[in-house]
Amino acid sequence: MSKSSYDNITKPVRRRSAVAGTLVGVRLQADQIKAIDAWASKQRPPVTRPEAIRGIIELGLKVAPK
Repeated sequence: MSKSSYDNITKPVRRRSAVAGTLVGVRLQADQIKAIDAWASKQRPPVTRPEAIRGIIELGLKVAPK
């Protein structure tokens, strides 16, 4: 019996943030998801969607209010 093609697939490593935090559920529109994914793909190295959201929040919090 030959091996299944699934035997050759390596499972992706799930990276979690180094610090435990509070889970926050947010509903986003399709255009917002596309913008987040586009931003994430431009990062070097590319980041996951959750990492991108955290990064965008950090950038937004550093901007001085008008």
